[in-house]
Amino acid sequence: METKIDYSKVSEAIDFYKGKGFKHIEVPWIVSYEADSITTPKDVRRFRCSLDEKYTGNHIASGEQGFLELILEGRLKEGKYCCATPCYRDEKNIDDLHKTSFFKVELIDYLGKQSGFASQDKEDKMIEIANEFFSKYLKTDAIKTSSGKDIISKTQGIELGSYGHNSYKGFHWIYGTGVAEPRLSSVLSLAPKGYHEKDIPLSEFESADKIYEEVLEFRDSLNQGVKIMSLLELSDIMGAIEGYIEKNFPELSLDDLLKMKEATRKTFKSGMRK
Repeated sequence: METKIDYSKVSEAIDFYKGKGFKHIEVPWIVSYEADSITTPKDVRRFRCSLDEKYTGNHIASGEQGFLELILEGRLKEGKYCCATPCYRDEKNIDDLHKTSFFKVELIDYLGKQSGFASQDKEDKMIEIANEFFSKYLKTDAIKTSSGKDIISKTQGIELGSYGHNSYKGFHWIYGTGVAEPRLSSVLSLAPKGYHEKDIPLSEFESADKIYEEVLEFRDSLNQGVKIMSLLELSDIMGAIEGYIEKNFPELSLDDLLKMKEATRKTFKSGMRK
C-alpha cells in the first residue's frame, strides 16, 4: 500500500523548529529560472508553470529555492527560517521514497554576506537540532557526504534529510531538511508497530511535549476502539501532568490542580460558566 503524506508530522515539525528559533514564513512555490538554477542540476527537467503571457516560472524542487527567490528580491533578512512547501522532482525511479511530488519542511540559516567558512558551527547546530526532531521517531545517524551531511535512519540506513552550506553572488546560507513526507512515514512503516497504529513522537518526561504525546496516544487508542488502552492512556496523561508540575512548579502539586478542577466544576454546575 502506498504511504500517504502525514501532514500531522509537517505540523509537528513546524512547531518543533519554531521552538528552536526558526521563524516560520511563507515562500514562493513558483520561482524564477535564476532561483531554480542555483540548486537544480543542469541535466534534470524543470516543472514549468505559465502564469500569464508575460511570465513563466518553475515549480520549486524544495523550499530552499523559495528562500532563494526572496534573497534575490532582497526580501529576506539574515536569520533562521523554516517553511513548508510541495516539492517537484525529476525522479527516474518512482517508489515510496522517490516521488515526482512530495511535501517538505525546509530549514535555512541565511548568513547574508558573511563568509561561508564561518558557517560550519551553525551547520553543525542545524544538524543537531534536526537530529533531535528525527530522534523522536526513530534512531538516527549523521553521516558525511560530498556536499555536507545526511541524517539517516540507523536501522534501515535510509536518508531522512540533507544538510550543507551554499553561496551565490556573495550571499551565504545553510540549508537542511526539517522533515520530508511521506519519506519519514515510509521509513517508519518498515519498523514493527507496538500498541499504537499512529507514529507518535517521543518526548522527555516532565516536559510539556510529554503531555501532548500521551494525548496523542489516548486519541489513537480511541480510534482503535480499545477501551482499556484508552483508560490506561488517561492515567499516563495524569502522570505526565504530575511530572510537569513537579519540575516546573515545585511549590505546587497535582492536588492543587485537582482543587482548581473542582472549583471550575462548581462554576459550570452553577451556570456561571458554559
